[in-house]
Amino acid sequence: MVYQNLIIWFPDDADRKYINGHTSSKNCIDNGGRLVDIVDKAMYDVVYNYCRDTVVFGSDDFVRIWLGSSYNTTTDIVTQSNGKPGYHGDWYPDFPTRVSETSTRLFLFVIPPSSTSKYHGLLNYPPTLKSAVVQLCSTNLM
Repeated sequence: MVYQNLIIWFPDDADRKYINGHTSSKNCIDNGGRLVDIVDKAMYDVVYNYCRDTVVFGSDDFVRIWLGSSYNTTTDIVTQSNGKPGYHGDWYPDFPTRVSETSTRLFLFVIPPSSTSKYHGLLNYPPTLKSAVVQLCSTNLM
Protein backbone atom coordinates (compact mmCIF):
# COMPACT_ATOMS: atom_id res chain seq x y z
CA MET A 1 0.00 0.00 0.00
CA VAL A 2 1.22 3.52 -0.72
CA TYR A 3 0.40 6.37 1.65
CA GLN A 4 1.80 9.79 0.78
CA ASN A 5 5.55 9.13 0.36
CA LEU A 6 5.54 5.73 2.14
CA ILE A 7 5.22 2.17 1.01
CA ILE A 8 3.59 0.14 3.79
CA TRP A 9 3.61 -3.63 3.58
CA PHE A 10 3.21 -6.91 5.41
CA PRO A 11 6.11 -9.31 4.85
CA ASP A 12 3.46 -12.01 5.55
CA ASP A 13 -0.08 -10.97 6.47
CA ALA A 14 -0.96 -14.40 7.87
CA ASP A 15 2.18 -15.09 9.89
CA ARG A 16 2.10 -14.46 13.65
CA LYS A 17 5.53 -14.04 15.21
CA TYR A 18 6.06 -14.22 18.96
CA ILE A 19 8.53 -11.34 19.22
CA ASN A 20 9.23 -8.13 21.12
CA GLY A 21 9.41 -4.59 19.75
CA HIS A 22 13.18 -4.68 19.25
CA THR A 23 13.02 -7.89 17.19
CA SER A 24 10.07 -6.57 15.22
CA SER A 25 12.08 -3.47 14.36
CA LYS A 26 15.10 -5.57 13.34
CA ASN A 27 12.91 -7.75 11.11
CA CYS A 28 11.69 -4.69 9.22
CA ILE A 29 15.25 -3.38 8.87
CA ASP A 30 16.33 -6.80 7.56
CA ASN A 31 13.51 -6.53 4.97
CA GLY A 32 14.67 -3.08 3.80
CA GLY A 33 12.29 -0.96 5.87
CA ARG A 34 11.34 0.13 9.36
CA LEU A 35 8.37 -0.14 11.68
CA VAL A 36 5.46 2.10 10.73
CA ASP A 37 5.09 5.44 12.53
CA ILE A 38 1.60 6.92 12.63
CA VAL A 39 1.77 10.67 12.02
CA ASP A 40 -1.85 11.83 12.39
CA LYS A 41 -5.52 10.77 12.41
CA ALA A 42 -5.71 10.48 8.62
CA MET A 43 -2.75 8.12 8.55
CA TYR A 44 -4.10 6.17 11.52
CA ASP A 45 -7.36 5.55 9.64
CA VAL A 46 -5.56 4.47 6.46
CA VAL A 47 -3.14 2.14 8.30
CA TYR A 48 -5.82 0.69 10.60
CA ASN A 49 -8.20 0.00 7.70
CA TYR A 50 -5.39 -1.48 5.59
CA CYS A 51 -4.48 -3.82 8.44
CA ARG A 52 -8.10 -4.73 9.18
CA ASP A 53 -8.82 -5.47 5.52
CA THR A 54 -5.56 -7.27 4.70
CA VAL A 55 -4.61 -9.38 7.71
CA VAL A 56 -5.70 -13.01 7.63
CA PHE A 57 -7.41 -13.24 11.04
CA GLY A 58 -8.33 -16.93 10.79
CA SER A 59 -9.71 -17.93 14.18
CA ASP A 60 -8.08 -14.95 15.93
CA ASP A 61 -10.29 -12.19 17.32
CA PHE A 62 -7.54 -9.58 16.93
CA VAL A 63 -3.96 -8.97 15.84
CA ARG A 64 -1.24 -6.84 17.39
CA ILE A 65 1.24 -4.87 15.32
CA TRP A 66 4.34 -3.20 16.78
CA LEU A 67 4.75 0.41 15.65
CA GLY A 68 7.89 2.51 15.44
CA SER A 69 6.57 5.31 17.63
CA SER A 70 7.28 5.64 21.32
CA TYR A 71 5.28 6.99 24.26
CA ASN A 72 6.74 8.98 27.13
CA THR A 73 4.85 8.02 30.29
CA THR A 74 6.08 11.13 32.13
CA THR A 75 5.24 13.78 29.53
CA ASP A 76 2.32 11.96 27.82
CA ILE A 77 3.90 12.59 24.40
CA VAL A 78 4.03 10.26 21.39
CA THR A 79 7.18 10.53 19.28
CA GLN A 80 7.91 8.99 15.88
CA SER A 81 11.13 7.04 15.42
CA ASN A 82 12.56 10.05 13.54
CA GLY A 83 12.05 12.27 16.62
CA LYS A 84 9.04 14.19 15.27
CA PRO A 85 5.68 14.29 17.07
CA GLY A 86 3.50 11.22 16.54
CA TYR A 87 -0.23 10.59 16.64
CA HIS A 88 -1.76 10.70 20.13
CA GLY A 89 -5.31 9.46 19.58
CA ASP A 90 -7.54 6.45 18.92
CA TRP A 91 -6.28 4.71 22.04
CA TYR A 92 -7.53 1.33 23.17
CA PRO A 93 -9.91 1.88 26.15
CA ASP A 94 -8.02 2.86 29.32
CA PHE A 95 -4.81 3.58 27.39
CA PRO A 96 -2.26 5.03 27.28
CA THR A 97 -1.18 3.54 30.56
CA ARG A 98 1.18 5.42 32.80
CA VAL A 99 1.46 2.64 35.39
CA SER A 100 4.89 1.53 34.19
CA GLU A 101 7.60 3.88 32.98
CA THR A 102 8.79 1.07 30.68
CA SER A 103 5.53 1.09 28.64
CA THR A 104 7.15 3.14 25.93
CA ARG A 105 6.48 1.33 22.62
CA LEU A 106 3.21 1.43 20.70
CA PHE A 107 1.12 -1.46 19.44
CA LEU A 108 -1.74 -1.24 17.01
CA PHE A 109 -4.52 -3.58 18.19
CA VAL A 110 -6.70 -4.47 15.19
CA ILE A 111 -10.00 -6.35 15.14
CA PRO A 112 -11.65 -8.06 12.12
CA PRO A 113 -14.08 -6.10 9.92
CA SER A 114 -16.97 -8.20 11.27
CA SER A 115 -16.33 -7.14 14.89
CA THR A 116 -18.15 -4.27 16.57
CA SER A 117 -16.02 -4.35 19.72
CA LYS A 118 -14.78 -1.06 21.15
CA TYR A 119 -11.55 -2.80 22.13
CA HIS A 120 -9.14 -1.74 19.42
CA GLY A 121 -6.67 1.06 18.77
CA LEU A 122 -3.27 2.12 20.10
CA LEU A 123 -1.70 0.61 23.21
CA ASN A 124 1.61 1.31 24.91
CA TYR A 125 3.71 -1.55 26.28
CA PRO A 126 7.34 -2.23 27.16
CA PRO A 127 9.37 -2.85 23.96
CA THR A 128 10.78 -5.99 25.60
CA LEU A 129 7.32 -7.59 25.85
CA LYS A 130 7.07 -10.66 23.64
CA SER A 131 3.72 -10.97 21.94
CA ALA A 132 2.20 -12.70 18.93
CA VAL A 133 2.24 -10.00 16.28
CA VAL A 134 1.80 -9.53 12.56
CA GLN A 135 4.77 -7.68 11.08
CA LEU A 136 4.07 -4.34 9.34
CA CYS A 137 6.92 -2.40 7.72
CA SER A 138 7.36 0.81 5.78
CA THR A 139 9.90 2.49 3.56
CA ASN A 140 10.09 5.84 1.79
CA LEU A 141 9.35 6.10 -1.91
CA MET A 142 12.40 7.03 -3.91
